[in-house]
Amino acid sequence: MKQEMTAYAAVSRGNLQPVTLPIPEIDDYEALIQNEGCVFCNTTDRMIVEEGFASPSYPVVLGHENFGRVVRVGKKVKKFKVGDRVICANAIVRGFDGTYRSAWGGFAEYGVAGDLDAYLADVGSVTGENQYRGRYAMNHVIDGDLPYEKAALVFSLAECADAMRQVGDLRGQHVAVVGTGFVGYAFVYFAKLAGAASVICLGRREQRLVTAQTMGADAVFIDPAEAAAYYGTCGGADVVLEASGNPLVFANGIPYLREGGRLCAYAVASKPYVYNGELTPKHTASRIDPGDLSTLIPDVMQLLREDRFPVSAILTHQWEFAQTQQAYAAVRRGDVIKGLVRIGT
Repeated sequence: MKQEMTAYAAVSRGNLQPVTLPIPEIDDYEALIQNEGCVFCNTTDRMIVEEGFASPSYPVVLGHENFGRVVRVGKKVKKFKVGDRVICANAIVRGFDGTYRSAWGGFAEYGVAGDLDAYLADVGSVTGENQYRGRYAMNHVIDGDLPYEKAALVFSLAECADAMRQVGDLRGQHVAVVGTGFVGYAFVYFAKLAGAASVICLGRREQRLVTAQTMGADAVFIDPAEAAAYYGTCGGADVVLEASGNPLVFANGIPYLREGGRLCAYAVASKPYVYNGELTPKHTASRIDPGDLSTLIPDVMQLLREDRFPVSAILTHQWEFAQTQQAYAAVRRGDVIKGLVRIGT
């Protein structure tokens, strides 16, 4: 096997470049993954490149929605075997290799996954210098024969499904989704799947709102006042799901949320949200925490296998690995709902 690989790193603010790294070494609890592809997380990856998110300094290797095949396993690994397809391998295992920092590092030819259960059985914790091993919790085996484009969406859909699980029972509820990116569309889809009485979507671009309707939205709005009028007869939405990442989205209040409703902010905003409590209904609650994706991944794969999720409407772009810079430029322009970089097969 060759000793070096190509990865993509933000080498300075706003400057994404291909770099050469050593193929990572694995220890007894780890598996080496040859990546097949990586999907852009439009908000997180842009914030890594433009704002240094998730890293104290540049250069930093980005990408976490990646998937690939196991080519080597450590002697204590039980979770993976050679040939398995695994998600979320890290190009820089311990977070810093002396030159490059890791914002996961999925845009690379190879990465490392870990067997967290095997490690904890021997060591007992991931504290101190071994905190990086907490990343192993993101490494899951997915079906090896799942079509390529569908495999690319398993992780991001499972994250969204987990967020919806934490929101709670939506049967008979009125739900408003703010945002017309991938997460917003997934929230619309999962809210309808969960039996919501109505689902509306708010955004800024008419064409994106049309896509929200194809995902199942009952109505779409640009003006929050129109959304409030839509829900006038029932007092407002029971649940508002924030998926835009716009720090000003709540600056003028949330007129479409009913008193006592729930506000669930999932998106990562580039700055703290501006939240106007005086214009927000009273007695509202807000919370979404990261959860365990392992119990949801089989359900997500089943949705994809049965063609129940509209992959073609969401996965709007694909590129070869050498086109990663062009791909990022398209993401930054807002052209892409979800874009897949094909690294290898």
